[in-house]
Amino acid sequence: MAGATYQVLGRVVKPHQLSIATLGAAAALVVGLNLTKKPVEKPTSPPINAATPEEEDFVKDFLKSLDEKK
Repeated sequence: MAGATYQVLGRVVKPHQLSIATLGAAAALVVGLNLTKKPVEKPTSPPINAATPEEEDFVKDFLKSLDEKK
């Protein structure tokens, strides 16, 4: 047999077969990791650190009025 070969787990493997297997394994890993990711929910607004419930209601109403102006 002419050309370079590698011995992997007792079997003779040609370089192009090794490279195709490596690329396939890397692609499968990337696709598998992307399929298992859960989308991150973005908060609609930053948290309101109000001292009282009335202050929090005031801030929420103010932000609503700003959104309506857009």
